[in-house]
Amino acid sequence: MATGNREDYLLRILRLTEGENSAKTTDIAALMNVSAASVTEMLRVLSDEGLIVYRKYRGVRLTEKGIAQAKRIRDKHQIAERFLMDVLDKEQGEAHEEACKMEHILSDESARRMCRIISSAEMSDCEVCGTECVKKRSGIQLNRMSTGMIGKISHLRCDDAEKIRKLVAIGFVPGRTISLVNRTTNNGPIIFRMGESNIALDQDMASLVFADVEL
Repeated sequence: MATGNREDYLLRILRLTEGENSAKTTDIAALMNVSAASVTEMLRVLSDEGLIVYRKYRGVRLTEKGIAQAKRIRDKHQIAERFLMDVLDKEQGEAHEEACKMEHILSDESARRMCRIISSAEMSDCEVCGTECVKKRSGIQLNRMSTGMIGKISHLRCDDAEKIRKLVAIGFVPGRTISLVNRTTNNGPIIFRMGESNIALDQDMASLVFADVEL
């Protein structure tokens, strides 16, 4: 059976149980719009893989392994959906549909990089990012760098989708090496170098980008 199909079942069971209670086979069938026989067949597969505990007539619950996998898929969906909306300016309905497909094939590393672009101060418990969550990441804001400093962009932190799109469009994405070339005035634009180009960024926009600098 397809991996995506198995993962859909894990997500639905998590939705019904929140990882703590048991779900009835009939409830899973109704939520997924499939027959009870199809549900039973998949539950046997998931049980053999150690992702659920299934007892006939007593319902099904996720194991710790199943909970972790379901939450990881859910987090990838949320990251992909917000990325599509904030960075690619997709409508919510369209973004949700595409994220449903992406959640099954998106690698952990890609999810982490996307998360570092769309992260906000409120994001704190993502299972995908784990200890690399934006709240726990090191780095300094670009507007606090000194002339001559070199670093690698770590993440963006902003709740304004339009500003995120602007920063991404001009190349301020996680993983890129950056150096501070010059400050025009105390409150004026800051000149940064990325690759072969010099880019001017005002103080406000520079404060939204964080970098791990070389000491």
